[in-house]
Amino acid sequence: MMKFILPILSIIALCAHVSLSAPSSSTVSPLDAVVAKYRTSKIVSMDVVKTVKSKVLNKETKFVGKIYLSQSKFRWDTETPEKTQIIFDGKTIWNVQHPSAELPGPVQVAKSKIDKNTKKQILLATLLGTSEVKKNFKVLKTEVLKDEKVYFLEPKGSDLQVKDLVIHIANKKISAVSYKDDIGNQTDMNFRNIEFGKKDKSKLFNYTPPKDAQVITL
Repeated sequence: MMKFILPILSIIALCAHVSLSAPSSSTVSPLDAVVAKYRTSKIVSMDVVKTVKSKVLNKETKFVGKIYLSQSKFRWDTETPEKTQIIFDGKTIWNVQHPSAELPGPVQVAKSKIDKNTKKQILLATLLGTSEVKKNFKVLKTEVLKDEKVYFLEPKGSDLQVKDLVIHIANKKISAVSYKDDIGNQTDMNFRNIEFGKKDKSKLFNYTPPKDAQVITL
């Protein structure tokens, strides 16, 4: 059976279904204004370090990579501890596992669509893909810590199966996101070197599996 590690989070899948016009600044919160900037930019790139603390395995795993966002599309390249890619072209999510010393052989690819069973994987899609955060999340409280403003949120629905969602805002950018899933695993994502570009880089989000790849459809 093909071994395939499916990352906990994918990013930005619901953006294609919302208006890209930013709401009036007089009617939105600072958090909504920051989210609107991500949502309306042609391309956003950032370095990311994701740390997953497994409650069941009592183990901590750190993933280092780079994320690209473009309204209805995203790409996440991970280099450590394994080389993987998550690419969403607006219709299909491609999860790509490259061969390594521990897992030699052909490239392994999982192909899937967005449905109710993949909503937890697109947590940030729901967060950044709506005109206002309050449509999908309830802000429980806010705190100011040094140069950051911290938002504590709760999903309004149960589909995402997450809780204790926390968003850190610094210098009008999202510096960190953390949450617990439905079985108690803790995920922390820290973002650095965030850049908002003005050029179209749609080719970043195109993907065709290699001819010798092992492809499964989920």
